[in-house]
Amino acid sequence: MTAALDGGVREMPRIGERTALAVLLGVLVVWNLTGNLVLPGVVYVPANLAIAMLVVGVGRSAGLRWPELGLAREDLRRGLVVGGVAAVLVALVLTVAILVPSMASFFESDSVAADSTFDHWFIPIVRIPIGTAVFEELLFRGVLLGLLIRLRSVRFAVVASAVIFGLWHIVPAWESATGDVVQVGGAIIGTVAITTVAGVIFALMRVRSGSVAAPMLAHAALNSFAYVAAVVVIAR
Repeated sequence: MTAALDGGVREMPRIGERTALAVLLGVLVVWNLTGNLVLPGVVYVPANLAIAMLVVGVGRSAGLRWPELGLAREDLRRGLVVGGVAAVLVALVLTVAILVPSMASFFESDSVAADSTFDHWFIPIVRIPIGTAVFEELLFRGVLLGLLIRLRSVRFAVVASAVIFGLWHIVPAWESATGDVVQVGGAIIGTVAITTVAGVIFALMRVRSGSVAAPMLAHAALNSFAYVAAVVVIAR
């Protein structure tokens, strides 16, 4: 199947790696604004998957092979193992956290409390794993990381992709922040810092395992379990 895909992609018009990177960064900026400020929530998952497939196509047209995208079949098993271990660790840490009263308060969320019962199931099971984790990992630890490694070095690619991932969260942080200018600014800076560190960890997982499945599972576990923890705390 991979050979057939390779053959099909070779017939596509080829673009340079720098051109592909410029296109990718343009898509990230436009979609970040569109997805957060314009896109109706009902189409969040399919729209994000469509953009992810488009971006993977850009990477392939620039000559990135499946292993460079973290999508090689032979690396999948190792990626699932690494990601699975990370997911279990995340679940254990969050379980302990919600059992400690002083820590459980951190999971209290007005937005989660306002979600419907359907959302309490749909968001952690579908929206976050597929619409967020799969989507963002294909973009950042798949195509972006692959292009940056081609153009510079692994170290540069890990740091640069993580910084861009952190900046990607400015708009959602601004949307969810409350308070005066200082409080909003602090929330945005804190979110960017945390997600940049997460970006480094996810990128290292992708590089070490060879598969984007590793950060996908870790990313999905972190976000989904945190949401579930908030639902549990609110339901008490």
